[in-house]
Amino acid sequence: MRWLLTFIGFNALLLVAVLLALWAFDGFAGEGLSAQGWFAMGLGIAFTSGIAVALMALVFYSARKDYDEDAYRVGRPDR
Repeated sequence: MRWLLTFIGFNALLLVAVLLALWAFDGFAGEGLSAQGWFAMGLGIAFTSGIAVALMALVFYSARKDYDEDAYRVGRPDR
């Protein structure tokens, strides 16, 4: 559990650093989005990333519990 908190912390710091660098170099100057647009885009990115992480977690969980092998063997005779 501690590694997960460390991973989340480092990713949050990386995101803040990238956003600060873009802000410092006027990376957001020509976009023409309102505050609501930026907020909506941020929510969309967070939601999409969350779905991707959840689906990858399900893939790893399924592989560790051998659910993939059970699905592969359905309908096949034992050799």
